[in-house]
Amino acid sequence: MASASVPLARSGPSVPVSPPVARGVPADRVPGEAAPRLVAVEWSLATTGLATLEAIDRRLAIPALRECFEHRLAVQELLPLRTCHRFELYCWTADPETALAALAELGGRPTAARVHRGLDAVVHLFQVTAGLESTAVGEREVRDQVRAASRRGWSRAPRAVLRPLFERAVAAAGSVAPSVPPSRSIAALAAARALAEAPVPFPRVLVVGTGVVGRAVAEQLASYGRVTLVYRSRPPEAEFLRATDARAVPWDGLGAEIALADVLVTAVKTAGRIIGPAEVEGRRRPLVAIDLGMPRNVDPSLELRPGVRRIDLERLRDRLPATPPPNATDQVASLAREAALDLVRAGHEAWIDTFRRASEQLRRQLLAEPDPTLGTLSESQRAAVDRLTRKLTTRLLEAPTEELRALPPGPEGDERRRWAAELLRLPRPRS
Repeated sequence: MASASVPLARSGPSVPVSPPVARGVPADRVPGEAAPRLVAVEWSLATTGLATLEAIDRRLAIPALRECFEHRLAVQELLPLRTCHRFELYCWTADPETALAALAELGGRPTAARVHRGLDAVVHLFQVTAGLESTAVGEREVRDQVRAASRRGWSRAPRAVLRPLFERAVAAAGSVAPSVPPSRSIAALAAARALAEAPVPFPRVLVVGTGVVGRAVAEQLASYGRVTLVYRSRPPEAEFLRATDARAVPWDGLGAEIALADVLVTAVKTAGRIIGPAEVEGRRRPLVAIDLGMPRNVDPSLELRPGVRRIDLERLRDRLPATPPPNATDQVASLAREAALDLVRAGHEAWIDTFRRASEQLRRQLLAEPDPTLGTLSESQRAAVDRLTRKLTTRLLEAPTEELRALPPGPEGDERRRWAAELLRLPRPRS
């Protein structure tokens, strides 16, 4: 279940760019002269345990992420991704190593992190979005989480890069697997484990949480047990309850329902434990508690109670073999490589923007200088000259701009960009 974040916003001070001065004087070096690169830091059940993820979740709060972005001028864009069992930070930056050090420090557990750079970061994002890194391999729920994440984060880049990349990852997942069977979901895995661990046939099942996952669990178990859903604000629709033959009770009835349940499944977006020792006090019948929350909804100390069997996302994942859909891995990697090439080209847009702005600055400086051949111009005449010279500059720069954009990624393109920088007296772009 994804945590709340903030809308994508242009935040923090902009990076100043100094254009070359007139008359061919070499330009000063400017901040951000390197072509930006994509880097990502991953904390997930593939890299560490739930206890560490919970600690990282507390550190990766929105205020901390915003402060990190606002005080790191080399970070042009920062976009967090949260899913059921992962926290990832994607960064578009001209200084990858400094940015990675800051992000790792922000998480507080560098040994629990996995770093992705460039093509590897793009492939990883596409694999995550396609569900190939999920507990339920091939699930589609993560697509919605990535789509929602694309609208959150911070940017000071002239042209947004991360949001289109995330949207492209979602589109790629849809093209590789346009339809996903219900069996490929975290809800289906939880339901199957619940039935395998249930202490009695046709158990009494209590589902805490009526979001997408909670409702899906109820649907999966409707034919195999007596299902009750606990809701916070409003009950599920009457049509849903009829279709599943389930009951719905308000939050204040949680304690009484736990006393009667054989199986408990929690799927609540909350930062605290909602099921602790007090909620199972006095129970004399076995209880299987399947915790799908991140952070966990069920207090880990409950497993010390006689008769209580606790299964969280970490334990659920450990029992599952990775079986991706046929050909999905190769297809996703191919689409990711295409996106990565476009991303490399986008990385040079900031340098091209410097080239265009430097030319515009030179045009304005020349117009501002006294010129006896023009005489004294009226306001309307000066405006006409301004329009004419702007149009002329735009036309003259059009072909070189497109040539720069068309340079291929890799060593050959980097060398030709350096040559262009020397010819145009621009800051040299680092590869």
